[in-house]
Amino acid sequence: MPDFGFVGPSYEAPSIYQDAQECINFYPEIDPLKQPGSRGVVALYPTPGLTKIIQPEVGPVRAMRNLSGNSILLLVINASVYSVTTLYVYTKVGTLTTTTGFVSISDNITSANGLTAYIVDGVNRYTWIANSNTFAILPPSDGPWQGASVVDICDNYNVYNNVGTRNWACTDLGSSLSTNAYYGTKDAAPDPIVTLIANHRQVYLLGQQTTEVWVDVGNVITGIISFPFQRIQGTMMQHGCAAIGSVAQFSEMFMFVSKDNRGQGIIGVIQGYAFTRISTHAVEQTLLNQTISDAIAYTYQLEGHEFYVVNFPSINITWVYDLASQMWHKWLSWDGIQFNRHRSNCGAFFNNSYLVGDYANGNIYSLDNDNYTENGSTIRRIRRAPHITSDLQRQYFSELQIQFQPGVGLENGQGQNPQAMLRWSNDGGSTYSNEHWVSIGAVGKYKNRAIWRRLGWSRDRIFEVAITDPVKAVIVSANLKAEVGEN
Repeated sequence: MPDFGFVGPSYEAPSIYQDAQECINFYPEIDPLKQPGSRGVVALYPTPGLTKIIQPEVGPVRAMRNLSGNSILLLVINASVYSVTTLYVYTKVGTLTTTTGFVSISDNITSANGLTAYIVDGVNRYTWIANSNTFAILPPSDGPWQGASVVDICDNYNVYNNVGTRNWACTDLGSSLSTNAYYGTKDAAPDPIVTLIANHRQVYLLGQQTTEVWVDVGNVITGIISFPFQRIQGTMMQHGCAAIGSVAQFSEMFMFVSKDNRGQGIIGVIQGYAFTRISTHAVEQTLLNQTISDAIAYTYQLEGHEFYVVNFPSINITWVYDLASQMWHKWLSWDGIQFNRHRSNCGAFFNNSYLVGDYANGNIYSLDNDNYTENGSTIRRIRRAPHITSDLQRQYFSELQIQFQPGVGLENGQGQNPQAMLRWSNDGGSTYSNEHWVSIGAVGKYKNRAIWRRLGWSRDRIFEVAITDPVKAVIVSANLKAEVGEN
């Protein structure tokens, strides 16, 4: 039974007897030169490890942004705002009035001060001028209201919302100030704005149940200076946003956890003026009747893959969607007893590395394809295959061979003789056997084969393999020798 679907994505259906597939800390990669069904057309590669870069202070990393010019990274940890140079020298530049919750950052080049960051935390708006290292809270007299929960940049305007309302505003052109105090109102539907994002020089206003799009038309109309944005007719979409932090730019579109008047928990993209569902039933099952309003997401690129990473803190799970394969996998941290959400809370591409911030301890890590640990902690990788059944008749399994990339053992320490741990279920995934270990292959053992023999019989068999050694654990394919009985 060559290539029986052992390699694949996470898909645990509402009933595990329909499907119980897991793909944890692996991501599938499709070889476009191979025919469907052939060996190795889909392989599993290990997710990146975490290499610690800096730790300015202990606490949740709430936001990160690579400012324009690519020479300064701005961080928010607890209430502290830090600037980081390309040599990873960090300096505290300001303090917010909040210590928890979502933080949004944008920046622009102002005529008066040059590079200026704009920070909002739901309560206040703040600015930091890079040249003079000046941090300030914008006063109530600036703009039509005090605070905002999200900010973005469009046509050199900082655009921001009025929390809990349908109103949104912008700074003066090329400025960090809102002296004109002009604002607009999301008016196609009565639901308040949850978040906004600038995409292709248009501002998408995502409400609780609907979305509409505005565009810059200039601020001089019939001789009167006014709010420079107008709604684009015919762009309303019947999908809003369930979590302010879930919106992230994704290729030429943006992705988010949606909500509408029929429910919530679907993850999709908006491209142009159309919403497309991306999540599967398996993903949505984990979100059903759960708190998802605290979801937070970011995107990153790796060897031609573009990943949307969305953390659900209240559910303690992290889902990742790969644009290249259009498959989902789980990216989870292992504490020695159970899986938890991945440690990354937010991210930014800076200094030729993709950096992520830890949700608890203030660590800033680089995503490292050559590091097979999380800052020294074990990564447990699991692949659980589809059901193997033949009209629910007895099947006798004489041999299973999983083709790993061999010879990946380390010179010394854990991983010197890396092991694959196989277990199986004979009752559709309700219970599993003990683990059975075989070697993936010590360093240089390129002809090593990972084979398990005399595996018994079952009417409905699920195989699962786990790896915890810090090695390049690549699964290319699997072969199974089995015979069907008569009853």
